[in-house]
Amino acid sequence: MEGQSIQFMDLKLSPGQLFQLQFEGYTDEREKSILVGYRRNATVIVTLPVALGIKVGEKINVRFFYGRKSSACAFQTEVVAISKVPFPHMHLKMPEEVLTGEVRQNVRADVEVVARVDFSLDGADQNTTAKIVDLSLNGARIIGRKFDFDIGSEIKLVFKINVTGIEYELTVAAIARSKQEIENGKSVGLQFLELPANDKIALQAFVLTHINDL
Repeated sequence: MEGQSIQFMDLKLSPGQLFQLQFEGYTDEREKSILVGYRRNATVIVTLPVALGIKVGEKINVRFFYGRKSSACAFQTEVVAISKVPFPHMHLKMPEEVLTGEVRQNVRADVEVVARVDFSLDGADQNTTAKIVDLSLNGARIIGRKFDFDIGSEIKLVFKINVTGIEYELTVAAIARSKQEIENGKSVGLQFLELPANDKIALQAFVLTHINDL
């Protein structure tokens, strides 16, 4: 990820910030962790993914979404202490710098999110159920058994996402840009229209937690 560097303390992160941890020597999958706290010239404290046999000294790549600047952030660190009291957590070495960069508009995340599609048919309001199978900041691909609207139609996509333990319901206006037959149904490519600022931030955070190339 290309971008600017910033000091960790300057981010002023709040406890509860969601992190993605990638441990060197394990698989490429990322483990979710939550920021507990930090102290200047000391350590960063995060919850411990108990499924892994993590040891002191292990190297970690950390990625997260920084809502104040709508940025993807990353830094490298290592485990300096582990404890299971009063809950599983670990201390990470304070990083020398954090790399920040804007989340690219065309980055797509593979997801499985159930959505409602609202549209108009012959002047009457209609709706149907669909599944979002990939999602970006400016569009999505949905699949379903039947979509009674044409390419160029404006629809509304209503769905829920979970960001750092908080559930958001988004209603996104979109235009159908493509439509094709698939096994047992149809696939539609959507281009999102302008999103309210709060919805855009939540969507950015959700997309970031479901992609593997930042």
